Amino acid sequence: MPATPPTSPLLTPLLPTPLLTPLHPPVANEPEGGMAAALGLRALWVHRSLLWAFVLRDLRHRYTGSSLGFFWTVVTPLLELVTYTFVFHVLMGVRFMANTGGTHYALFLFCGMVTWYAVSDGLARAATSITESGHLIKKVNFPAVVLPGHVVASAVLNQCIRLGLLALACVALGRGLSWHFLLVPLAVAVEAAFVLGVGLLLSVTAVYFKDTVHWVKAILLLWMFVTPIFYPASAYPEKYKLLLLLNPLAHMVGVFHELILNQRLPHPHSVIVICVMSALSLTIGYSVFRHHRDRFADLV
Repeated sequence: MPATPPTSPLLTPLLPTPLLTPLHPPVANEPEGGMAAALGLRALWVHRSLLWAFVLRDLRHRYTGSSLGFFWTVVTPLLELVTYTFVFHVLMGVRFMANTGGTHYALFLFCGMVTWYAVSDGLARAATSITESGHLIKKVNFPAVVLPGHVVASAVLNQCIRLGLLALACVALGRGLSWHFLLVPLAVAVEAAFVLGVGLLLSVTAVYFKDTVHWVKAILLLWMFVTPIFYPASAYPEKYKLLLLLNPLAHMVGVFHELILNQRLPHPHSVIVICVMSALSLTIGYSVFRHHRDRFADLV
């Protein structure tokens, strides 16, 4: 029987060593394309206990020592919501439709921000997940896919908390909720698949190009303002409509707007776009990740 691999002091208090055993032994030819993506999801499922332990550790580390603790995940977007509402609605007069007040605009804005936070937080932190955990990558039996996977899971967990807050606000200040809200978990799952796929690709890129994280932050800032979060999609000039149609985040924000605020099914075009984008990103992202993962230990 082979000897049990040594565990990191970081992992010892979290989980027993057997969870660090490999998903499967290395083989010469692993499946490509969609099968490779399915294998990546299976790896996360097999190591779900380790993944959850990393998520809990991430949340504890993020809020340790702060007076409000985990409540900051609600306070931060609320403060930004007040700021953006004042700037865009009060000062600039932006409205999603005629004869709507600040409450209506705030709900639309917060709905878009909840989606944006999950995508930006997941991608920005996934990009550095491998380079910041070199001591774990060097362990032969450590499942590297857990590192970008757990930061995406943490971002999704925070998103679910904010969606709960948005639901309460809709009941108290808006039109309430309809049965369409039951479809929100499906939208979150598709969005998570997209973020995970792009996050896997960025985590590999950052291993070879150290400036990746800076490019990611700059592009995310630009991406936020070209996405209809602070303004209605109808405000897009006709000559830039193609940019809007090809923006997966714009479709994601639109889907959440439709399901939660407009209480109707999203346009089939948006559903098709985000599903195709998510499938492609997950397939490409994990295929690239799988191809390069054996080199991580020598590069980080």
